[in-house]
Amino acid sequence: MTPTEAEAEFIALWQQGLTHEAMAQQLACPLGTVKSRLHTLIHQGKIQPRRAPAGHPRPPAQAPAPPPADSALPTREAPAITIMAVPEVQELIQTVKDLVARVATLEAGTREPTRDPPAPATHPRADIKQWTVRLSQALIEAVKAQATAEGKEPSHLVEELLWTALTDRRASQP
Repeated sequence: MTPTEAEAEFIALWQQGLTHEAMAQQLACPLGTVKSRLHTLIHQGKIQPRRAPAGHPRPPAQAPAPPPADSALPTREAPAITIMAVPEVQELIQTVKDLVARVATLEAGTREPTRDPPAPATHPRADIKQWTVRLSQALIEAVKAQATAEGKEPSHLVEELLWTALTDRRASQP
């Protein structure tokens, strides 16, 4: 059977109203192949998608299947912690730009101009943006323990530590 004949048979089965499963059985191919061919033919305009009968709910979308256990893809579970950090995103962007400029200056062997770090927010955390930061499990536990010991939220402690680190780093720069 030529590809053109196979396509014609496929289209004929679709037009007869067969289900995906019946088409797969009739064509002796996997269900996924039928669905893939349907998708391609619909997008090529060779067939029209079917509408679900009135009152018939659409099947729920299926989550992608996890890769097989013997997959070549690495399977590591990276711990993550969601924190509230840096009151102004623009301040952080500027800090990153400054760090990039410093690295470039250091690589060039020249002395860089100094700039005062942005001051911590003086208002009660009104401009907080949410960030997701990946940290090791050990660091997460250490932050949680320290925050509990100081009676603070872990996100508040992380923000305080970041400000302190940025301020100390700027102060120690020549």
